[in-house]
Amino acid sequence: GAINLGDRDRAYDEIAAEVALLERQGNILKRVVKVVRPSVVHIEAEMNEEESGLRKSTVEEAGSGVIVTFREKTYILTNRHVIRGAKLNRIHIKLHDGREIHPTKVWADKATDIAVLAIDVAGLAPARIGDSDKLEIGDFVLAIGSPFRLSHSVTYGIISAKGRRDLQLGSEGVHFQDFMQTDAAINPGNSGGPLLNLRGEVIGINTAI
Repeated sequence: GAINLGDRDRAYDEIAAEVALLERQGNILKRVVKVVRPSVVHIEAEMNEEESGLRKSTVEEAGSGVIVTFREKTYILTNRHVIRGAKLNRIHIKLHDGREIHPTKVWADKATDIAVLAIDVAGLAPARIGDSDKLEIGDFVLAIGSPFRLSHSVTYGIISAKGRRDLQLGSEGVHFQDFMQTDAAINPGNSGGPLLNLRGEVIGINTAI
C-alpha cells in the first residue's frame, strides 16, 4: 500500500517537539561547560630521575588542575602524583587563554594525593567549590581535564558509588581513601582535574582510572 505522507510528517513534527525539550535540558550541560572550562588548567611537570653513570633521565608527567580561591588568594588544586618531585620552574601550567605560568609555591599531601599550587597571576576565573557530602549515587556529574594530553575534554556520567576504599593506586598508594566512583570516562591526563555537579561546582578531584 501507499505510504501516508501526512502521517509521516506528523510523526516528524512530534519527534521534533520532544527532541526540542531534550535539547533545552541539554543546554544546561553546555552552559556548565562554558562557565567552568576557563577554570581548568593543563599541567606538565618534569622530574629528574636518579643519575645512572653520566646520564640523567627526565620523566614527564601530564595532568590537569582547577583554579580556586581561598581567603582571597588564588590556587590550583591537582593530584600530588602529577607534580611529585618537580621543581617550581619545571611545573608548566597552561591556562585556558593560552598563557603558561609556573607556581610560586607547592603544598603536597602524600596521604591523600592532593597538591595545592600557589600562583600569582591576574585575570583568572576560579571555579566554585560544592559539597560532595550532598551527592547521592545516581547524581549526574561532568569531568573536565586533559586525557592523553587532549586539553579541556569533557565527559559526562553519574556517581556510580561512594566510599570506595582499599584501592591499589600507584606505587606509593593513597593512605586516606574515601573515593567516589563515576562512569564518566576518566583516563591518563584527567588526574587532578575537577569532577563537577550540574551546578558547575567542584565536588571532587579525578585521581585514577
